[in-house]
Amino acid sequence: MQPTPTKLDSAADAMISADESLLAVKDLKTHFFTDEGVVKAVDGVNLSLKRGKTLCVVGESGCGKSVTARSILRIVPAPGRIVSGEISFQQRNGAMIDLAQTNPKGREIRQIRGREISMIFQEPMSSLSPVHTIGSQIMEAILLHLPVTRQEARKRAVSMLELVGIPRASEQLDSYSFELSGGMRQRAMIAIALACEPQLLIADEPTTALDVTTQANILDLIRDLQQASGMSVLFITHDLGVVAEIADEVVVMYLGRDVESGPVDAIFHDPKHPYTRALLQSIPRYDSRDRDRLYSLKGTVPHPFDRPSGCPFHPRCDEFIHERCNTVDPDRYAAGTAESVRCLLYSPDED
Repeated sequence: MQPTPTKLDSAADAMISADESLLAVKDLKTHFFTDEGVVKAVDGVNLSLKRGKTLCVVGESGCGKSVTARSILRIVPAPGRIVSGEISFQQRNGAMIDLAQTNPKGREIRQIRGREISMIFQEPMSSLSPVHTIGSQIMEAILLHLPVTRQEARKRAVSMLELVGIPRASEQLDSYSFELSGGMRQRAMIAIALACEPQLLIADEPTTALDVTTQANILDLIRDLQQASGMSVLFITHDLGVVAEIADEVVVMYLGRDVESGPVDAIFHDPKHPYTRALLQSIPRYDSRDRDRLYSLKGTVPHPFDRPSGCPFHPRCDEFIHERCNTVDPDRYAAGTAESVRCLLYSPDED
């Protein structure tokens, strides 16, 4: 018999204790103020990441995953900005800092970017500079954060390329991004991100547009580096196969909100939110029969200027409750061990 669902209060809002938590995001809201109106790209996200663990953030395109990651590093492009919420991060010296309150161009956050939190961006061809060598871009990060000479920085850059599996590292150091293959460019991005041994690595769909073999190699590389260094990983993806392979915890996002979160086994074997179940049903199965039709999630993610009332998922939901889901905005409810879900199906008021 499952425990009675309850609304998560402020005390139960944190999934883990402060001494285990490296990163805790609470009710984060990042909006873009345009001439046409306000785009609520992130509209109340909550997530926690333990030391040495991997948290996967999943959802369709347009759900706010990348904006959430950029909000953590305070690199949200104009006209976007954080309007409310907390981003608590425990620094290397043990001090806690609310990144949401820092100046995006200030010294405090610039000392954290690249040194304590690094990011692998989604498309290496557009993220790497085409007019600077790979070596100069790695060395820039090293010289900015570590007290080393240029010669020492170059040696460290070579060792980083070797670490990520790039052959003839000392020669490739002087190569430009357009001279490398897609897989090699992604490895170079990882080398830049790990050059200063960060506590937290944010990987924004690092295997997008890569072939299956290269994807597997990149995932193995990130996992091996994580085990060797003990860093935490925030992995953003829409590939549930990747999630099953690398995740410890999972946060499912829809239209700028976390709709379900919990351990990876619970998410895959006992999903609660109708959106999570729909995503899992959309995965092709090896044991399906020849004429079985693959489940298709109806509709698309709504336009930011046309957000549905009530639960944002209700126009696409197969378990829609008339006159409830379209009028009531669901809170976060407890629905199992270390889980939360935004769905009226788990509201105590619906019992």
